[in-house]
Amino acid sequence: MNIPTDAGEMETAEKRRYRRIELRQPIQFQSQSSPLGGGSLSCDLSEGGVRVDMFDFLPLGTELTLQVRLAPEKIVEYVGRVVWARKYPFADRYQVGVEFSEDKSFLAAKRQLHGFLEVQ
Repeated sequence: MNIPTDAGEMETAEKRRYRRIELRQPIQFQSQSSPLGGGSLSCDLSEGGVRVDMFDFLPLGTELTLQVRLAPEKIVEYVGRVVWARKYPFADRYQVGVEFSEDKSFLAAKRQLHGFLEVQ
């Protein structure tokens, strides 16, 4: 939804369901359907997903197992799928949006993440 500002410009309304925080931490990922996997760096995180800097292109819909480092001794594992991907201009790097899947393990991981986000 676009909302007019006082200056007459259009501002895009926020559509996210969850509060998002900046989090630059290592992430390990593994595709569930191919041998593609490795390490990367998160950009931001919410209870619903994570934005990640990647050197590999991941097609939309790719299902991943992610290990997200919330703190030096706290790693949470999620299953998610790629919902968007953008190539950085003039670079062989991508930003990828991963939405967490809501399976059985998601609820326990979501509780841990919720506690972490509350103190940030």
